[in-house]
Amino acid sequence: MPETKKLISVSDINAWIYCPRKVYLHKVCGLQISQNRNMAIGMLKHKILEEFSNKEERLIEKFDENFDSVDLVFMYEDFIKTLAKMIFVDNLTLIDKFMIDPDDILKKVLRDFAEDIKLRVKVIKDAILKGYKKETLYKNLDSIYLSEIKLESEALGLKGRVDRILISRADNSVIPFELKSREERIFLSDELQLTAYAMLLEHQYHQKIPKGIVEVGNNKQEIEISEERRNQVMKIADEIRNIKEGEIPVMQSNFNKCRNCEFREECMKL
Repeated sequence: MPETKKLISVSDINAWIYCPRKVYLHKVCGLQISQNRNMAIGMLKHKILEEFSNKEERLIEKFDENFDSVDLVFMYEDFIKTLAKMIFVDNLTLIDKFMIDPDDILKKVLRDFAEDIKLRVKVIKDAILKGYKKETLYKNLDSIYLSEIKLESEALGLKGRVDRILISRADNSVIPFELKSREERIFLSDELQLTAYAMLLEHQYHQKIPKGIVEVGNNKQEIEISEERRNQVMKIADEIRNIKEGEIPVMQSNFNKCRNCEFREECMKL
């Protein structure tokens, strides 16, 4: 029976690259990251997109006419709006606690997901033009885009949620995407997050994944899923997994990272 490992979140790997001491304070010292307004907004956005991913096939199976691309975009947007309203009703307590504007979240989701909708609509339109509709439509799409997919592997000792994957039915290839809303350059942490998701997808789909895409703002960059990056992911995961009390990571040299850290006072006492 293969050895199983304690599951390390891909987000923890990202946090370790940013600041190992913060991970130490959380994992070893037991300090909890209290939910704040930004975290609550992020959680609501994830819930909307997760619900969308679970129900998208049912939406596509309703397309029974030769809709043009604009109509399909509007139908997708209406579908997301309907799902968002359900999520907001289920999370009214959280919304009231942090004085969140649901309309503002919906606008951000539609804005951030606009490119995903365009990608899907193009593939659907191509299939419609070939004569497919309703139940036959989804099954005959040349490519499938999936969003907010949860992944885990006990063999790798990793778990996470990939932003987007592209599955091409022509060659059964799988390409993961790491999406960042910031307007900045691509960092090592983005590349290693993408690599970790590729490794998890390899475990799920039983095939090699040689590349992925990082999108930061309007910048799209293809990243090779190299052995060096794979080894870095596993090395950091093992460091987190084996971190022990008293083995305190060195302090960050970039103190700009400390400015808004909620663990700053506790960190200075180590």
